[in-house]
Amino acid sequence: MPVGATTDLIKRQLLLITVILIPLAFAISIYLSRRLALPIDRITASAENLAKGDFNTKFDGRGYLETKQLADTLTYAEKELSKVDTMQRDLIANVSHDLRTPLTMLKAYAEMIRDLSGDNPVKRNEHLEIIISETDRLALLVNDMLDLSKLESGKQKLNPSEFGISSKLSEIMDRFRGLSEKNGYKITFTPDEERTVYCDVVKIEQVIYNLINNAINYTGKDKKVFVRQINTEDGVIVEVEDTGDGIEEDKIKLIFDKYYRSENHKREVVGTGLGLSIVKAVLKMHNYDYGVKSTLGKGSTFWFKISDVKKQ
Repeated sequence: MPVGATTDLIKRQLLLITVILIPLAFAISIYLSRRLALPIDRITASAENLAKGDFNTKFDGRGYLETKQLADTLTYAEKELSKVDTMQRDLIANVSHDLRTPLTMLKAYAEMIRDLSGDNPVKRNEHLEIIISETDRLALLVNDMLDLSKLESGKQKLNPSEFGISSKLSEIMDRFRGLSEKNGYKITFTPDEERTVYCDVVKIEQVIYNLINNAINYTGKDKKVFVRQINTEDGVIVEVEDTGDGIEEDKIKLIFDKYYRSENHKREVVGTGLGLSIVKAVLKMHNYDYGVKSTLGKGSTFWFKISDVKKQ
């Protein structure tokens, strides 16, 4: 066959193949692009629902490993956002409740002084004492909220210094003696040998106060609270134990959350619900270990470990 005819045949065949392959390639590219885009489109639509506040959105990343990983990550983020949203709603509800109660009491007793007891010194003083007590309660709540906000935002810095932990615990026990005598609580302190520690004394005092107040709120009918200092080779453990009803295992992980209150909380002993959150924030700032051990029907023991100890 002449070379020219062969060349023409090859050209026609190549042209025919090209005409067939171009539409085929175009069709394949459209199919693949749609298949690639489909899981991304599904994830995008779900993300838009999440952005609108729908925390029950399902992220479907089937099709490719990368999109499945992205969907799993977004699902995890959704769960965390849902927790934060729930905690925020609970916090607002609880704070509103605790603000409303003392404000209502302040207004009511101020009106009683104006209308009824203004000329009766005995009744007037009783009503004024209630107003002062409710004002203190309101101030405590506001101060706890401000302290926690500053701790979590990183605006508060540690101011460490050296001090004797046993002496500090004894000093705090002396301050609680008045409460013990007035309300019948028995707070027992078991010290260990004096150890010099290096940490923020004001914030660690705050931790100890909050743990003891928490134990008072939850302790049993015997009104007993036990505070212990336990020296170890690499630090000092401080324990605060109550004799209350204990904490269920599935609730222990929630106990340090903002405004979480056990069902066993005693309302006659007022608390803000933020004490353990402040404890958590302070100890995390110090990078100290902490936790709680609890047995249903027997009580709970909260503990933390000061690891910055001066070598003897």
